[in-house]
Amino acid sequence: MDNRWEYAQSLRNLDTQSVLNEFEYVGRLDVDFAKIKSDLEGHDWIRTDWYKWNWRSKKHRDQAPFPVNSSTKYVNKKQVLYSELPKEISKLPYEPFDKIAKDLGLYMPAEYDDTPFSLVKINRQMPGDMLWMHYDFMVDDDFEKYFVYLNDWAPGQVTMIGKHALTDWKSGDCYKVNVNNSPHGSVNFGPEERWLAAVRGKRIPNSKPVLTNKK
Repeated sequence: MDNRWEYAQSLRNLDTQSVLNEFEYVGRLDVDFAKIKSDLEGHDWIRTDWYKWNWRSKKHRDQAPFPVNSSTKYVNKKQVLYSELPKEISKLPYEPFDKIAKDLGLYMPAEYDDTPFSLVKINRQMPGDMLWMHYDFMVDDDFEKYFVYLNDWAPGQVTMIGKHALTDWKSGDCYKVNVNNSPHGSVNFGPEERWLAAVRGKRIPNSKPVLTNKK
C-alpha cells in the first residue's frame, strides 16, 4: 500500500460516492488563549513534516496523502505541516487542556497512558505551513474528535473539511469532525500563526459539551 488517500477511500467505500462533509459546529468553549500561549510558546516545538507525521500514524513514511498523479509527483513531501509539542509535554496534566477535555465530555482511556496518543494535542500552524487533505485512522472506533480554535482567525488561515472552507473563527470555537469519512486539511498563508487544539477521546457517559454564552 503506497497511497494512503486511496486506501482510506476504498476501505470505507468512499471511492464510490461524493465527498462527505460530516462535521458540525458545537459552539464556543471558554478558552484562555493568553495563558496557553504564555505557558507553552517557549517550549521546544517539533516541526512536523509529512514523513514524520505519517510515521507516527503507523503508516509507511513514503505513503502519499493524496492520489499519485502527474501533478502530485512534483510535491515535496518534506514541506512543513505544522509545529507540535513533544508527547512528553502534551501528555502532562495541564489545567487549560484538562478543562477543554472536561467541557467537551471526553477522556483518554488508561490503556493509552504509555502510547504517544494524548487527549489534547496542539497544532501550531506558522505562516507558510500546510496540512494536506487527508483522512484519519482513529485509534478506536468510538473515539470522537474535535477541533478547538485557540486564537482568533487571521487573514490567510483556512481549514477545509469536505467541500467546506472554514474561516473567521473566534477563540474557543469548536467543531466536531468525522475525520474518518470527511477529508480535511489546513493552510496558513497569512502573516500570523494559528493555534488549534485537536481533541480526541471517548465520551464520558451521559456528558454534554459545556459552552459559554459568547457569540
